[in-house]
Amino acid sequence: MVYLGVDIGGTGIKAALVDERGNIIQHAETPTCASEGASCILERVKNLAVSLTERAGTQVMGCGVGSAGRIDHRRGHVVFCSGNLPGWTGTHLGPELQRTLGIPVTIDNDVNAAALGEAWIGAGRGTSDFLMLTLGTGVGGAIMINGKLWRGARWGAGEVGHMALYPGGEPCNCGGVGCAERYVSAKALTRRANEGLGSGRPFRGIRDVIAAAEKGTPDRREAARRGVERWTGDLALFLMNLQQAFDPQVIVLGGGIVRLGYWWDRLQEASARECRPRSLATRLKRAHLGPQAGVVGAARLAMLARQKGDRAKEAPGQRRLPLPVLRQPES
Repeated sequence: MVYLGVDIGGTGIKAALVDERGNIIQHAETPTCASEGASCILERVKNLAVSLTERAGTQVMGCGVGSAGRIDHRRGHVVFCSGNLPGWTGTHLGPELQRTLGIPVTIDNDVNAAALGEAWIGAGRGTSDFLMLTLGTGVGGAIMINGKLWRGARWGAGEVGHMALYPGGEPCNCGGVGCAERYVSAKALTRRANEGLGSGRPFRGIRDVIAAAEKGTPDRREAARRGVERWTGDLALFLMNLQQAFDPQVIVLGGGIVRLGYWWDRLQEASARECRPRSLATRLKRAHLGPQAGVVGAARLAMLARQKGDRAKEAPGQRRLPLPVLRQPES
């Protein structure tokens, strides 16, 4: 049996057929074209999903979808989404996709889906309580408690990127100021390195920064390393706050940056400095599934939904006992 997993991002939509062991059987992706609006995004999701199910060669048992934003996973509804997917708020993603595919569809937040993938066969395997953060253009979060996702009363649990790290600090796209996302996203690392560069060609992204920190020319190496030190210092402060608030067994860090070198040791050192005076320890792990965490976790969503449905069918129904017949005593 196979399941379809779909990961909807600001720049690309990924989809994969995943078996019951977490192996990717087939994979495809397409640009999101987010600037064209919600209807275009939805049409691309449908086309990609249909294309893969038609190529499956076997029955697809269900579809799971991870999407940015606050997601009502029971109704498959995008409650709120800002920034990377304009117009996406209010999209009835689950029902629309289920009508197209004709199979059960389960929707959740994209980082929630990635966390399920890491809990299943990745860095969170065997861990009942952990946080997952994704560091990219923004900062996303997911919370696993007792082996289950904690989604919050209004589907907003894990939106830690918009916690205030520096009150009164830099303005954020969300409308707030001093949000963690402005300081600890991968995009923030590039900005920090460029701030210390002065003249010369600016760093184009995190890979450029890390490459310069490891073996760049003296001026670029110095700017890159100063940027990394400031960035890992902010990230360590943020992680310490999360450790204090949730006390997880481990914090799993995901995103493209986790596959790069140099910065990880600096983060471990900065984290130890933040934790030591507080008699605290923060255990950090890099995500194992890389860019495929979203589709694997989305497929896991569909798998768990099917298992829950099967258990409900197998559970014996409650029998309503007949009311006792009250007889009048014989005279």
